[in-house]
Amino acid sequence: MKPAKPSSATMDEQTFVPPTMRALYYTPLPTIPNDPTAVSSQTSITFDTDFPVPKPSPAQYLIKVQTAAFSHDEVRLAGLLNPTQSMPQIPLHNVCGTVISTPSQDHWNAEGPKFKVDDVVFGLVSYSRDGAAADYVLAYEDELAFKPRNISAAEAATIPLPALTAWQAIFTYAGLDDNPDRNTSNGKRKHLRVLVTNAYNNEVGMQAIQLLRSKSLFPNQHRPWICVTCSSPEEEFALRQNHHVDETIVAPLPVDPSFDLATPFRSNRWDPVDIALDCADGLLFHQAHSPHVVKNHGAVLTAVDSTPAQTQQHTEKDDKGKRGLFSRFIAVEPDGHALGRIASLVEEQALRGRVESIVDLVNGADILDAGAAGANGARRGGMFVVRVN
Repeated sequence: MKPAKPSSATMDEQTFVPPTMRALYYTPLPTIPNDPTAVSSQTSITFDTDFPVPKPSPAQYLIKVQTAAFSHDEVRLAGLLNPTQSMPQIPLHNVCGTVISTPSQDHWNAEGPKFKVDDVVFGLVSYSRDGAAADYVLAYEDELAFKPRNISAAEAATIPLPALTAWQAIFTYAGLDDNPDRNTSNGKRKHLRVLVTNAYNNEVGMQAIQLLRSKSLFPNQHRPWICVTCSSPEEEFALRQNHHVDETIVAPLPVDPSFDLATPFRSNRWDPVDIALDCADGLLFHQAHSPHVVKNHGAVLTAVDSTPAQTQQHTEKDDKGKRGLFSRFIAVEPDGHALGRIASLVEEQALRGRVESIVDLVNGADILDAGAAGANGARRGGMFVVRVN
């Protein structure tokens, strides 16, 4: 590898990168016997100690992975986030690691690339490429931010996907302005009301609450009203005590078929919300479309239900006709600028990640194959960390 400008420290001197690395990757299971035309849609995960190290393009960084993370919701929805990904596919797109080489196209710029060799970064790698369950991963500048200095590499890896999903739900899909000095034309910023389902047990929900309670984003005069659903009185207490939510509804998952989300709104005379962020799936997502729960022309957004991803947009109706609800699956996109804002919130102690468990890369296949353990439970949105280097 060539250094940057002769007087620059953009790259170190001839950084050694081995030709192969350890990696986890998905491979298709064998096709049906005696049917050579059949294509299997099922995959298995393989641990390989001799996988080729990826070669960066002139615009890419090579990152030595310290930690990577995933949730079972993410694994379940990976095909929707990028249905055209070919095999083999290295999973785990949340990453924290060290810059090993920088984009060659930036080496002769006056300031060189944004991130230098030995910088520790975190980010969300696009689902259109291989992820970070390996010793090395490739990333573009707009997928990365500097790792917050006050948290571990394990915690840093748990933040990009859920925090960006929550950020994009609030500021992209729901259309709010992320600058507290500016108000939206429809006044949502000043009197914002938000519902978050399965808030305590899903990292997207927890990140959303932390963003909504950040004084940098929502000063006291714009403090949102937050209502959450959770699974137990203990979770209810923690959400009120630690995150200062305004109202709580106990609705354990899986939700009882007789439960009606609109009932507590009616009985407590709560006004409908502007935004419902679904982190539960199924019944709660569909009930959030009630006129008692979300106001006309509000947003019902889901981080876990694939149906809106396939219908793209859907308008609910009541007896008076169209209500104009914007109902969508949040197809999260890498965003280095937003992630930099999120990193600042972490350093301000306004936002933190949560580590469900930590395993070494060699044991990562076991926890990924055990996805069924999180398939129907409330904690399927919890973040599992894989320690790589």
